[in-house]
Amino acid sequence: MEKPIIGIVSKNLTVKAYYNWQWQRISDAVRCALNKNGAMVIGILPQKDSQDFNQEDEHDERIMTESETQMLEHLISMCDGIVLQGGITSHNYEEYIARYCYENNIPCLGICAGFNNMIRGLGGTTTRLVDEGKHNRPDLDIAHTCTVIDKNSLFYKCVKTDIVKVNSIHSYIADVVPKELSVISKSDDGQVEVVEAKNKTFYMGIKYHPELLINTDEGQNNIFKLFVESCAKNKNL
Repeated sequence: MEKPIIGIVSKNLTVKAYYNWQWQRISDAVRCALNKNGAMVIGILPQKDSQDFNQEDEHDERIMTESETQMLEHLISMCDGIVLQGGITSHNYEEYIARYCYENNIPCLGICAGFNNMIRGLGGTTTRLVDEGKHNRPDLDIAHTCTVIDKNSLFYKCVKTDIVKVNSIHSYIADVVPKELSVISKSDDGQVEVVEAKNKTFYMGIKYHPELLINTDEGQNNIFKLFVESCAKNKNL
C-alpha cells in the first residue's frame, strides 16, 4: 500500500536576540513519530506576504485573505492527514486548518498548542493557567497522570489503560470545550488532556506531548500508528 502523506503545520519562531530573526518551525520528534509508523511527511507553511505573526499561544485575531485561504486549502488537499503541533505561539491559519479538517473529515492530530487550536477553531476557548507548577514541567520526563474517562474512544484503544503517565509542557488549558468535541481524559488535577470528535474518522487533540514518549510507552506510539492508519484509509477513499 502506498504510504499516506501527512502534513505538519509549521509555527513561527522569532529569535529576538538575533535581529528578530524569524523561522518556520516543525518538530522533528513529530516528524520522526510519523515516519516511524509508515507515513511520508511534508510541511504546511503559512501562505502570506508578511512576517507578522502572533507571539503568544492565544487566539489570533488576524483574518486571512481569500488568497491565503485558497493556497492553504490547496496544500491540505495534497495530504491525507494533518498534524497541528505544539509550540509557544499560535496563529489564525492553525485555527482555520483545525476547523477545515473537522468540516471535511480530514484526519487531524493536535498536540499541545495544536490541541488549543482545535478548541479555538471549533468555537471553544482556552485560558492561561494561574499555577503552572504541575503542567509546565520541561524538566520532567513524567509530570503527572491522566485518567481516561471514555473507554469508547480512539485514545483508549491506543493506550489500553485507565491511568496514563504523561509529560507536561504547557501554560494554556481548555476553558470551554466546543460541543463538537468529547472529553476523553483528564489530568489528576482535573484539566482536560484529551478530546476527540466522535463523528470523525480521526480527530484528536492531546494536551501533552506523545511524540516524546513513543520509545518508552507503546500506548503513546499507538496514537501515531492509528493516526497513520486512518490517514492511509483516507488516501484510498
